[in-house]
Amino acid sequence: MARYDTERGNKKLRFLDRYIGIPLVFLLGLFKLKKNSITLRTVRNAAFLETAAIGDTVLLSASVADFKQAYPDARLTLFTGSSNYETASLLSGINNVIKLPLKNPVRAIQVIKEAGLFDVWFDFGAWPRLNAILSSFSNATLKIGFKTPKQYRHYIYDIVIPHSSEVHEIKNYRNLMLAVGIRGNNLPCIALDAPVDARRVVIHMFPGGSRSYLKEWPAECWIELINFLTEAGFTIYITGASVDRQRALELQRQVLNKDSVIIAAGNQTLREVVKLLKSAIVVISVDTGIMHLASALRCNLISLHGPTFANRWGALNVNSISLQGALDCSPCLNLGFESDCNQNSCMKRISVKDVVKAFKKFVSI
Repeated sequence: MARYDTERGNKKLRFLDRYIGIPLVFLLGLFKLKKNSITLRTVRNAAFLETAAIGDTVLLSASVADFKQAYPDARLTLFTGSSNYETASLLSGINNVIKLPLKNPVRAIQVIKEAGLFDVWFDFGAWPRLNAILSSFSNATLKIGFKTPKQYRHYIYDIVIPHSSEVHEIKNYRNLMLAVGIRGNNLPCIALDAPVDARRVVIHMFPGGSRSYLKEWPAECWIELINFLTEAGFTIYITGASVDRQRALELQRQVLNKDSVIIAAGNQTLREVVKLLKSAIVVISVDTGIMHLASALRCNLISLHGPTFANRWGALNVNSISLQGALDCSPCLNLGFESDCNQNSCMKRISVKDVVKAFKKFVSI
């Protein structure tokens, strides 16, 4: 599986987004034509813009379901980046998925304009100014997007929705849809039927994002946990991207029962990872896109949170347990890049005993 945050974590893109994107969005807003709300009966062609990573796209599946319930006959197009395009193809209810070349904004604008006319355009990005710039060039009657504190990206939208760090992100998504009267209550869902192996545990220990190291659980904790689980007769599958494979192999070399640890990192497509997650009796993951995938698949899930707050970014399925490594200074990440911390101290507060205790709520050992 390829690294899925090459655009989101790209330092050059982030620099350009901030120092060129902010004044450009403001200027585009000055020349924007003011519009009145459209008549909702005319919604026949809608567009969603979501250029972020796996987790945000998985959450979007709930908004897709909400929209389709309100407008079952409407055609829905989802615009993505390359990092979340494969994830978008897993979602039900979307008529067309279009991948934008975000590293070439001029070409991305051309792709959007060539996609045709839309009655309504929803931008689900919370912070990227690039999303707002792309939205401004869309051929849409009504454009809706977030106003996020200190991000200065909202000037081009016809309807502006305040983005809150005090609620789960799915609530922000629902507020965006509420702007046109869509009251959603669906949860993220990826439909897949697969038999569950009662002795298979999937571990995802590699978070994504620009400050991903803050969300890592210490390697010695993973080793201790894996030793416990393999001694109890479980087979461990470690998932990850291709760049994570060497770290996964190094961890495998340090565990006691090496033959009971299978390294899937870098060897599987995202669709294969999804099937693997669904087949596990328990998935144990740090806060990252794979955790949201496991939640949407309704897996038995244990998620580990430190700098991110489980009530803000945690799993939403009923058979999940979120463990929070609390410190006075945590959580410190909302959009994913705000913290100045250089240590994962809060993650170290989660003990192996905490994880084992949660595991035993799903499986008798």
